[in-house]
Amino acid sequence: MNALIRNGLIVDGSGEPPYEGACLVEDGFIRALWHGRAPAAVEKGNNAEVIDAAGRVVCPGFIDMHRHCDTAALREDFGLIELSQGITSCFAGNCGMAPVPNVSAFRQSLENYLEPCLGSFKNETFSTHREYLKRLEAAQPPVNMGFFAGMGAIRIAVKGFDPSPFAASEMDAAHGLLRDALDCGAYGMSIGLMYVPELYSGADEIAALASVMKGGGGILCAHMRWETERLEKAVQEVIHIAQKAEVPLEISHFKAAGATAWHDVLYRAIEIIEAERGRGADITVDFYPYDCGSSTMMQMLPPSYLAVGVEDAIEGLKKRENVEKMRKLLESGEPGWDNLSKTIGWDRTIISSVRRDENRKFLGKSVSACAKEYGFRDEAEMAAQLMYSEKGKVAIINQSMSPNDIDTIARLPYSSLISDSLYGDMNNPHPRLYGSFPRFLRDFARERGILDFAQAVRKMTSQPAQRVGLKDRGLLSPDYRADIIIFDPAAFRDNADYLTPAALASGLDCAIINGKTVYRNGRMLCRNAGVLRR
Repeated sequence: MNALIRNGLIVDGSGEPPYEGACLVEDGFIRALWHGRAPAAVEKGNNAEVIDAAGRVVCPGFIDMHRHCDTAALREDFGLIELSQGITSCFAGNCGMAPVPNVSAFRQSLENYLEPCLGSFKNETFSTHREYLKRLEAAQPPVNMGFFAGMGAIRIAVKGFDPSPFAASEMDAAHGLLRDALDCGAYGMSIGLMYVPELYSGADEIAALASVMKGGGGILCAHMRWETERLEKAVQEVIHIAQKAEVPLEISHFKAAGATAWHDVLYRAIEIIEAERGRGADITVDFYPYDCGSSTMMQMLPPSYLAVGVEDAIEGLKKRENVEKMRKLLESGEPGWDNLSKTIGWDRTIISSVRRDENRKFLGKSVSACAKEYGFRDEAEMAAQLMYSEKGKVAIINQSMSPNDIDTIARLPYSSLISDSLYGDMNNPHPRLYGSFPRFLRDFARERGILDFAQAVRKMTSQPAQRVGLKDRGLLSPDYRADIIIFDPAAFRDNADYLTPAALASGLDCAIINGKTVYRNGRMLCRNAGVLRR
């Protein structure tokens, strides 16, 4: 498709002030931009479709570099949620969680473990990144898909959920799996230090694996070990890992969780980051525009309890003595473990997804409320019974953050917007799945003025593109790929909230990917995206 977009408000993604102008698209690329009208010869003679964007913003498609859509992108129904928000490129493989590598010895354990975040595998199995990418290309995803190698998946492929450190031969095997991912085009490696099995790895072990990326092999995306009172220590740890490995660092969904970590702890963590940036360290952060997080209830279990293996640990919860063991570990805590039952609290832990009909009564309620209402001894017993019943496949929403802290992070010049969307088969998903990007523009830019509009767009376009290494997307600029969205800024909005979380965003006029209109006024028209490779 060749097109001349005219009369629009050009917000080019650079953060520079918008201007009324025109944009010429030819053969999938942006060929020219003009302040004001295009030259008369172009207006009359280039045989292009004319799109009148009067009263509309014209900007690059949004890039979500942290979305857990690894297996969802293989489904036929994938794409409408993303395109309605203006997302034209997504990155999977975050928080160390990925469906590959997937070896037969640990296949079922890996898939059961990932299902609350990634969703059902629906008989999709892939042993290697090459197999996964071949399947992804065959699925023709409607948005561009890039990926990170997940350290958690690599560690499981090498040694399952064994808590012991890598032996030398195991580290060699892990190096080989990471190199395979990078050779397939991975944009770096992600780690999830709050989750098993990565929480068993020390900083130096992680750095030894990440060092494979030294010299331009991608970035390290870090879900930190602690996001509560030990946030400063967590920041120092991931900086140490990145510096020892000599790789750029992206701190994932940067936040201070739990009221005791709000404000002062966050500001001290920012001071640590900015001191290192001042010394030349390549560190950036990302965030989502909500004050609640989302994860799996398994995150609440003590690491020593999970050391027997995730499936055995969950199965063991049918026994009273194991529930008592879990209760005591929750009460005493464990060195180096972020005990969210204490730092955030069961009363702020909301059950968002279950699979069994008899457990639907718990949905939308806190663990504390359920324990009281349904006659459990306490929250530990309630959580244990639910996880056993659901085989561990329970998703939760944590009411954990301060809105003022989120505003502070949004203002950082080196922060990018993400959604951190989960794709588990959820009854009540986090609204960030449906609304993060239009919410950010509406709430942070248009309504409250935390950022000006152009700077907000930059955090969703050129900034994430530059961070992951996309050299031809994220800007409206000649010779860049024509990933473009057009919308009325007053009408483009999120409709999802915690009461009605599965409501599509509205107000996007059209989305163009690789020069072709793929979405218009609430409808997907075609698929014209592909797999992105570093």
